[in-house]
Amino acid sequence: MLARPDYLIPLAAAERQFRDHYYGLNSAALLEDLFFDALGNYIRQVEPSTRLTRPPTGQKGWDYAFDGLQISHKVSQSLSEIAALWDATKKGVDRWSFDDPIVYVLGSNTPPGSLLVEVDTATSLRCRAVADLGRPYVAEGKTLLVLRWPADGSQPHLLDIVPTEKGQTVADALSFSRVWRHVAAHVASGRGANEIDVVATSKRCPPLLVEALLTDGLPTPVDLSVTFRGGVYLLPRELLQDLTVTTNNRAILIPKETIKTLLHEASIRGLFAPVPLWYWVYAQERPPDMYSAQRGEYDTRFSARGNIDPV
Repeated sequence: MLARPDYLIPLAAAERQFRDHYYGLNSAALLEDLFFDALGNYIRQVEPSTRLTRPPTGQKGWDYAFDGLQISHKVSQSLSEIAALWDATKKGVDRWSFDDPIVYVLGSNTPPGSLLVEVDTATSLRCRAVADLGRPYVAEGKTLLVLRWPADGSQPHLLDIVPTEKGQTVADALSFSRVWRHVAAHVASGRGANEIDVVATSKRCPPLLVEALLTDGLPTPVDLSVTFRGGVYLLPRELLQDLTVTTNNRAILIPKETIKTLLHEASIRGLFAPVPLWYWVYAQERPPDMYSAQRGEYDTRFSARGNIDPV
């Protein structure tokens, strides 16, 4: 699903729009609902025989079932502790085992400035995703790098390099159409749209990179690493047994250090799909308008081609 831009980009945009305009737990619940709706839409198009269901309202434990496999869904804006159970009444709990696997959605690279591009043996560029520059995503003097960055840990490649001038935003220097050319070409070749990302470095355009692009037009290999990439991690049930927990006045919690270990293991097992957030730079800042969607159904009933009972 995340390999398709028609699913990836709306989900990426919502990571910013929902969190900007709704309170923490409310935005998390809406992001979970959006993910479920997107997954349901994808399944109906591509795998209609697959059964996707949700539990009865108010039931604790799991959030949806995929052909009978019950899954708990967690979202986090940054890498942090997660709730094992929203119940402050349980006392003396220091270990916890989950009954179901977890889909964990991390909404940012962590830490944000940990991208390292090795140009050659003597030159390294410390980078961050353009989404982490913060609105209005000012890019003045930075160098923007468009990368093909697979989820499987294979060698990333540099696709484009864009210098910026004083006062420019990312969108001023790097138009959406320019990024989209790389996304479209990548998808047309059979690869996933979520392998394309855009990062920024404070250093000027390295001459060697410019020369390589201009002379042969081939992607320039780069060595790029980050502690934890933003995206979707699947945590199998066997990893979620007998975990140390802490408590506060609201919930039983899995500590941050344990989450790091779980996400690392998921990455090693290939149970990770990146969700690059470069589209934040181009996404509209207005909040999602849920009323318009509901009003649209109402208005359709009165349109010339609406679902009106015959006279």
